[in-house]
Amino acid sequence: MSTPLDGILASSAVPPWLPRDAQEARKFSYWAQVLFLLMAFVWFVIGIASIAIGLASGHGGTIAWGFFGLIIAVVCGISGVFMKRSVIDEIDHGRFMEAKNASIIWLFIGIAAFALPTILLILVYMSLSSAMAPAPAYAPYPQGAAVAQQPYQPAQYPVQQPQQQPYQPASYQAPQYSQPAPPPGAPAGPPGAEHKYPMHKCKNCNVQYPAFMANCPNCGAPRT
Repeated sequence: MSTPLDGILASSAVPPWLPRDAQEARKFSYWAQVLFLLMAFVWFVIGIASIAIGLASGHGGTIAWGFFGLIIAVVCGISGVFMKRSVIDEIDHGRFMEAKNASIIWLFIGIAAFALPTILLILVYMSLSSAMAPAPAYAPYPQGAAVAQQPYQPAQYPVQQPQQQPYQPASYQAPQYSQPAPPPGAPAGPPGAEHKYPMHKCKNCNVQYPAFMANCPNCGAPRT
């Protein structure tokens, strides 16, 4: 559905075929046009209010300021309308040089609109300059400098399988325990062997025990 503003206000949709820098310039120029039209409305309100206040108070300076505001409002409105034709439409059609040259004109006129469109038009100029900048030239490799890498072939790099050693159980060795040293005076020899040593008979319980023992192992009586 078309509106009366279709021929005045540009569309906010950016053509997808534009380069990245040109797309940014298209966005900045759209908002610059919006600010031109907005500032035209603001100056119109300031002009009407100043004229009304000047007529009520009889102050000629206020009336003159009101007419000046109306003139600036007309300038901002015309700038917003013609900016669509001279900058935005040119960007949409790929004529970046014409849009760049036209943006310089509206850049100076934007100072009248509180310099807000001027800031955006500077960005438009810079973005279009980047979009038209020639691509850097890359020198090709000299002959023989670049070597093409051969494709990988698994047959050229055989995988070596690890050799498995046969399992050999370790021989079990029984732990060896050392025999405790015999007490002093006791005959050496393995347990159970018959030893020839003097015996002593306990006078209390009549039990014989080796003579090297100081007490009877049965009743504990001292050897006498």
